[in-house]
Amino acid sequence: MTKLDSSIPYRKVLMVLPKKRIERVFDLKEGFSYVPFDDDLFEPWCALQTSVNLFSSMEQARDALTAMLEKDRAFFETHFLFVKNEAGQLAASAGLWPGCDFDEERLRVHYVACDESCQHQGIARAMLTKLGAMYDSIPSKYPLYLSTQSQSYGAIALYASLGFTPYLGAYRGSTREQSEQAWEETTRILKERGA
Repeated sequence: MTKLDSSIPYRKVLMVLPKKRIERVFDLKEGFSYVPFDDDLFEPWCALQTSVNLFSSMEQARDALTAMLEKDRAFFETHFLFVKNEAGQLAASAGLWPGCDFDEERLRVHYVACDESCQHQGIARAMLTKLGAMYDSIPSKYPLYLSTQSQSYGAIALYASLGFTPYLGAYRGSTREQSEQAWEETTRILKERGA
């Protein structure tokens, strides 16, 4: 995932992935490895999320991570991925976490972030395919979804390449018409940016 482009107007959009669409789980490149979550990753996770503008401050990131751990630490530890580089630094993270965009809580892809120095090396693709396969193994309501924004056009292009498609229906806080309008504007941005 690339850094959010704050020069573009924010438009929330949802994307969905139909059941069993992940045909191949991509491996991480040599030099990167998955590690389990431990408390030593708390601050690096917050710094990573803040560095790609998913949070505007470390305090917001700390609050979000604390809330997830307090809600269900065991679920978080088994459904979030953490990737370190050869130097042992956190390079990327993403997970499955309950979202509240629909009438009932359902799992979504959440907090996809990759350190800028590690981008364009297939890490996000590897994590997303691993999460998609993980989702397929959970008795869950389909389709898998994610919430993103127009400012994240590079990530939207990646999601689309993996089979995620625009969700044009109504969801909490947005009518069908608003969802369609947000996607029209986001599609225009994608075309302008060559994504």
